[in-house]
Amino acid sequence: MGLALCSDCNTFAEYVKDQELVADCLKCCTEDSDDSMSKITYSGAILEACMRKLVVYPEIVGFIEEEKDKFPTVRVQYVFNSPPKLIMLAEEGQHKETIRIDNWKREHMLQFLQEKVKPTSAKI
Repeated sequence: MGLALCSDCNTFAEYVKDQELVADCLKCCTEDSDDSMSKITYSGAILEACMRKLVVYPEIVGFIEEEKDKFPTVRVQYVFNSPPKLIMLAEEGQHKETIRIDNWKREHMLQFLQEKVKPTSAKI
């Protein structure tokens, strides 16, 4: 069973035009279920980027400045020379998955985080 849902691989294909990479993703993805509870979600995320390189990523800057506050479980971390990425966190706070977001638009980040990140870290 793969970690990615096949629909995630299909979305990935829209942004990454490398068919070989997409084919690798599709090799081990998990078919989406009609049950929305089966979708993989995360307790939070870290948006990691190099502060000096952000000038070439206006969509990511816009997200950080105008949208990030909508996601209390997402924090921004500046690491020298790091490409923009989302580090998805498991319930215990450990790193679960890393996703490069170099070419993502603000609305793609919003949609992804709304679907994949729990709104609060409080346990119910």
